[in-house]
Formats: sequence, C-alpha cells, structure tokens
Amino acid sequence: MATHLITPKQLEILILLYRFRFLNRTQLQTLLNHKEPRRIKSWLKDLTDKKILGRHYSTKFNENTKPAIYYLITKSKSLLLERPEVDTNALKRVYREHIRSSRLIEHCIRLANFYLQLKEQTKGKTLHFFTKTDLTTHDYFPFAHPDAYIAIKDGKKMKRYFFEIIDEGAPRFILRSKIKMYLEYFSENTWTISTGHPFPKILLLCPNDQIKDFLRKHISQVMEEEADVEIDFYLSNTDKIEWENALASDE
Repeated sequence: MATHLITPKQLEILILLYRFRFLNRTQLQTLLNHKEPRRIKSWLKDLTDKKILGRHYSTKFNENTKPAIYYLITKSKSLLLERPEVDTNALKRVYREHIRSSRLIEHCIRLANFYLQLKEQTKGKTLHFFTKTDLTTHDYFPFAHPDAYIAIKDGKKMKRYFFEIIDEGAPRFILRSKIKMYLEYFSENTWTISTGHPFPKILLLCPNDQIKDFLRKHISQVMEEEADVEIDFYLSNTDKIEWENALASDE
C-alpha cells in the first residue's frame, strides 16, 4: 500500500472524502478539529499537486471567496483499498467524481453541514453517524439507502433516525415515491427482524417551504390511509426547533 506518499492526517482527509464524497476546505478543517487553516491548506495542496485529490474552485468575481471543494480521484483508490472501513465497490465511483453534477455536489456539502450542526446539538451524548457510503454493505437498509443513518445515545436511551436531504427542484412524483418506499419498508418489518430495534424516526430536510408544505400534506394523507403504519416523520428547512423536537422525542 502506497500510504508512504501521504501523512496520517492526509489519510484522514481521504477517508472523510470517501464517506461524504465532496467537502469544502472549511468543512475538512472542522471535521479534523484543526484550528490552523494554514496546515489544512498545505495538506490539501500537496494532495492535489500529487493528483490524489481533485478540486473545484472558481476564480470568478463573487465566487472566488468561496472555499474550494475537494473529492477523490483515481490515484486515491490505491491508498484506500486496504482500509477496513472502505468498500471496494464504492470506490469504483472515483473514476467519475470529476464530472458529477452541481446538484450532487451541493447535496453532499449540505449533508456535511447537517452532520456538523448535529454534532453541536448532541454535545454530551454519543453520536453515531453513517453516510450512504458507510451503509453500502448493510443489506437490511432500504434499497435506496438514506443519506444518513443516525444513532444517538443519551444515558441508557438510544434514539435512531433515517435522514434524507430533499433537493431543490425534486419532482413531486419522486417525493411521493420516497415516502412510499418508507411505508413499504416498514410494512415488510425488515428493520426490526434484522436489528431487533424499533423503527427509526425519519428526518427530511427540505430546500424550501413549498416542498416542506407539500410533503407535510402528502404524509398526513397517506398516514391516514395506512392506519397500521407507525412512522414518525419530521420535516424542516431552517427551523431548528423541529429538529430539536425530533432529537428530544422518546422511542
């Protein structure tokens, strides 16, 4: 394994990008708990110069103040193949990461922002946060894996959540299909049979009030029709109170 090409901290950066796919420099600095931006910039420059990482950065006016966004490219694969937390099948995507859509990139950036916010909200508790990539080898999850599976331990209580980011402009038939998927997954009882745990609550992060209101009405309607389905949905866009209610609720 060619890990002699990089430092242990640089390997941490690669593993974070494997899990989240796209991260900006500010997020990486926070995730590494590093107070000195100069060191992060130096590590990232070295990785990009060695063509281990790719980088999106705009020099256009009003955009050149935004932090660069980083992602894995082909050379990074050999550095990660033997890591125990890495699924080799998931690494196949690195060949095409450089041409991913701006929507996917923004989706990944929002996921990391949510994770960092959640870490702040759950200080003093034990937080387990698994991204879609972390879940690739867990076949008892829904077929279309959620953006994250979250488990929070507070004392003796463990609370579990599926987390989904709804993209701006998502067609409404896609939104209805996502809700239907969770209803069917609950009815199959796969989760409880496989884990022995109660069904997780579902957190939906919406891009605006219009989609949030549409989903709220649609969920209310289908839950009335499915009287035997007991799923707790929580929707939000910028309303932290709703997240806090979901995170504070008991199983």
